[in-house]
Amino acid sequence: MSTFQPFESRIEAFSNAHPEAPKREIILSRLYFHVFKLINENQNQRLSEFGLNSTSWFALIMIYSTPENAINPCNLSYDMVSSRTNITRLSDELVDKGWVERHASGEDRRKIVLSLTEKGRALVEAVLPAQWLHYRDLWSGFDAAELEQFEGLLRKLLARVDRGGACGE
Repeated sequence: MSTFQPFESRIEAFSNAHPEAPKREIILSRLYFHVFKLINENQNQRLSEFGLNSTSWFALIMIYSTPENAINPCNLSYDMVSSRTNITRLSDELVDKGWVERHASGEDRRKIVLSLTEKGRALVEAVLPAQWLHYRDLWSGFDAAELEQFEGLLRKLLARVDRGGACGE
């Protein structure tokens, strides 16, 4: 039995009592969240051996991927779709572990820049092969056309949500 089945069964019962409910849309919305949550939990489990979770991993990747391996926390907040408060907490954690350093910006001393340490760069490069294997394994059940179609559908949904269409536009 799928881990999603209990939710789906209850929505079926709910829809029987409320036939006007958009059952498919409710199921698709929750199914998307359910799959994301399982992928994230699986990734967290894999990353835990390195002292990471998916949030800290992607923050390190965002910093690693910027010129000079440095980023302003505000930009990191935007890239991670996370509040500045969460990024501050995350930055504290990354600094405490020695993977990131805080510096005053060379352009504006009032601004902070987060930069990877050598230890942080070495960690990212050590974890990359395991992450590549994880992603290849995760998506190996899909052929190239299915992956392209799935990406297109997700980008279409993202465009709708980005412009506020999913909030009663």
